[in-house]
Amino acid sequence: MRVQNIQTGMQLHVASATPGLNESPATPGRDPTALGIGPAAIPGSIYANGCVLIGNPLAFPAIAEATCMIAPANPVVNPLAFKTPSILKVTNRLTRPPNPFDVWFGDPAGLVGVTMNTATINITETVAINIATPTINITGVKNQAGAQNDVGAQTETGAQVQSGTKVISGSSKDNGKRATTVLRADKIICPNISGRINVQSWKKFDIPHPNKKGYRLTHVCVEGPEAAVYIRGRLNNTHIIDLPDYWQGLVDYDTITVNLTPCGKPDLSLYVKEIKEDKIILSSDHLTQVECFYQVWANRIGPELHVEYEGESPADYPGDDSLHSIVGYHYDVRED
Repeated sequence: MRVQNIQTGMQLHVASATPGLNESPATPGRDPTALGIGPAAIPGSIYANGCVLIGNPLAFPAIAEATCMIAPANPVVNPLAFKTPSILKVTNRLTRPPNPFDVWFGDPAGLVGVTMNTATINITETVAINIATPTINITGVKNQAGAQNDVGAQTETGAQVQSGTKVISGSSKDNGKRATTVLRADKIICPNISGRINVQSWKKFDIPHPNKKGYRLTHVCVEGPEAAVYIRGRLNNTHIIDLPDYWQGLVDYDTITVNLTPCGKPDLSLYVKEIKEDKIILSSDHLTQVECFYQVWANRIGPELHVEYEGESPADYPGDDSLHSIVGYHYDVRED
């Protein structure tokens, strides 16, 4: 039978029977009882007992791949339908407000799997996206713009690259080792930091004890009103202290001081005769037999250090602080 248009007044059923049709009673396993039977039938409903293919049949050329198969219309056979911009669209336009069950895949009694092979997924969400899952696995680069709030445990494996500002409210704890590449910035300002700040903390190192099992060894760094470097050693039958090559361009030679301690025998005549870029020349009544311990100190080249200044925080420092890195201010902020 070929007709131009078919209009069905109530429901359209394919491969089914309803009461009064061929004198066949309704059978739940065969007929769409969910669409209503008799006076309870929902008008304008369509039921198909088999597969439904909408659009271009060439998109599914060999076998029935799903109960419902949808593709764009064939542009040759039906060019008007082919002009539609979308293959599938769901909307609440001019009907009712949105609710979480407008589009529903599966239920607790009938779980389904979802596989998507897509070029791009664009999501514009006006309220929230809620995901409840034991694990989310992402392979590839993840780019995020905007705020991110994490509640609960978070485990990350592999490299992580972050550009832009990161704000943490509350405690942050790292378990295990972290490798960090430090980038020098001209100036770092932290105007708002909550919690206890260790601006007067000791600079320590803490290591396993080298010769007592079950013990540890901790030392505190020496502090002073300068950015100082030093070398030390012992001279034996020489009057020359060789300076490291890297001191040239690193230290201010006008700030060099030398401490000498004779060893083996007294030498009250021992003194510093001359300081050069590569060495320090000593002199003594026992010139060829000088034996002593030495320490050589010098200030690094850089801006003047203002040891005392008026202010409420390191942000009030009056001089050039481009070379400064302050524990508890630029890094190592700890909560009580």
